[in-house]
Amino acid sequence: MTKKRIGALTLAALALTPTLLFTAGCSGEETIVLRVFNWEEYIDEGGEGSYQYDYEVNEDGSAPPIIEDFEVWYEETYGTPIRVEYSTFGTNEDMYNQLQLGDTYDLLCPSEYMIMKLAAEDYLQPYTEDFFDPDIEENYYIRNVSPYIREMFESNRINRKDENDSSTWSDYAAGYMWGVTGFVYNPEFVNEDELAALGWDAMRAPQYRNRVTTKDNVRDSYFVALAICYRDEIEALDMSAPDYGTRLAEIMNRTDDETIARVEEIMREMDENIYGYETDTGKADIVSGRIWLNFAWSGDAVYAMDLAEAGEDEEGNEAEQALLNFFIPEECANLWFDGWVMPKGANTQAAQAFVNFLSRPDNAVRNMYYIGYSGVIAGEEVLEYVKDCYSVDPEEYESEEEYTKYDLSYFFGDTVEEGTAWFYADTVQATSRQLHAHYPTLEVTQRCAVMDYYGEEANEAINELWSRIKSETLDTWAIVVICVGIVLVIAAILLLKFGNKIDFFRLPPKKGYKRVKQQNC
Repeated sequence: MTKKRIGALTLAALALTPTLLFTAGCSGEETIVLRVFNWEEYIDEGGEGSYQYDYEVNEDGSAPPIIEDFEVWYEETYGTPIRVEYSTFGTNEDMYNQLQLGDTYDLLCPSEYMIMKLAAEDYLQPYTEDFFDPDIEENYYIRNVSPYIREMFESNRINRKDENDSSTWSDYAAGYMWGVTGFVYNPEFVNEDELAALGWDAMRAPQYRNRVTTKDNVRDSYFVALAICYRDEIEALDMSAPDYGTRLAEIMNRTDDETIARVEEIMREMDENIYGYETDTGKADIVSGRIWLNFAWSGDAVYAMDLAEAGEDEEGNEAEQALLNFFIPEECANLWFDGWVMPKGANTQAAQAFVNFLSRPDNAVRNMYYIGYSGVIAGEEVLEYVKDCYSVDPEEYESEEEYTKYDLSYFFGDTVEEGTAWFYADTVQATSRQLHAHYPTLEVTQRCAVMDYYGEEANEAINELWSRIKSETLDTWAIVVICVGIVLVIAAILLLKFGNKIDFFRLPPKKGYKRVKQQNC
């Protein structure tokens, strides 16, 4: 580069300096950088999939990501510009590994057991007392979070096995999404009464061999096997007893040696019967008809039912239309949560502001619409959204059995006007389809259990169990690929070693010449 060129660039930079300084922070403050680490496709990213695009289109037809709206809101509210560095992970373990590698963030969104693990290992800093003050105008979370969720977070201790540790989830986490687990199933091939009788044991039922899938993670598979193992004990519990929830949670979090041994045998039987393990392909498999039952988180279940009902695949291509259902086994199910936590060293003020912004009911609706999962935020706007999705007019039905009163007062509580958190819903929708998955009734939630963080010793034993199960699992296609690979490797070795001695592998002699056989000396 010539000196003349360097001089010109220097003068240009000097000329732009006042403008750059003004742009960087017209309020006199430097731009804050907020580092957020979240699940893939777990926030309103704007565009055609956005609630705003479909219902609140801007004049220019755009629908910005909710992160951009937060950046504008933050500067307007606090007078300081902010930039969100947003990245995603695929599993809780992926997120945890990034932390161990030294990556730094201000906000993470792990699941309940990982929240407990991170807190137990001293990775997290607590929320401030101000965050829970409902009188602060910007504190949308504490004013709008579902009373049911709030009680759950305040009553679950981080370390249940340590009586001296009284810290709870609410000390370290603010809720984001929640749901239950169950089976998405095709009623054309699965008898509903038979499924109700089987419960989770459908995983081992011979009539569903190679037609049912489970998740490719040890915790979900272990939970299902526990439910099968202790079904009689669970069904003998008195649901009206005040300690029912505690006793159910104890059963569904057993990790003693005898339990692990019994569970391993059940998991082996499941392994022999299922079509396969999956993380995200189950939705496509159930929609296509490749399988008949898919173990699913409630949000994924809704997505699969929507796709099948619309007659589309995940790419938006036309597919055979089908009506799928969602079944939550009577014995128990997993109640799960994802929540926002702050690693030590986080920008507390900015991180808490981000959580509060997402907790405005209008923004909660945006995220639920985009993601397809149920948010922990209640309030009038969320209730109206649910009613718009699922309420029906009884006068349009011929029989009273075709519709039912659906009461969600346990979830919305005092965040809405008293006596308004109910509506009439289609009976099938309320008992076996999207509404049943999105917002299960109080009775369903009462027979659900939260999976704990097991602790290092139990985790190691259960992971070893998982390794034994998976090391013995090899799909037919994988065996074929391996065999072909071995044959090709052997052929390559033979070719390199003996190719020159085998006429088949030698080039023909040039015209006018003939090949002379090598003589042994």
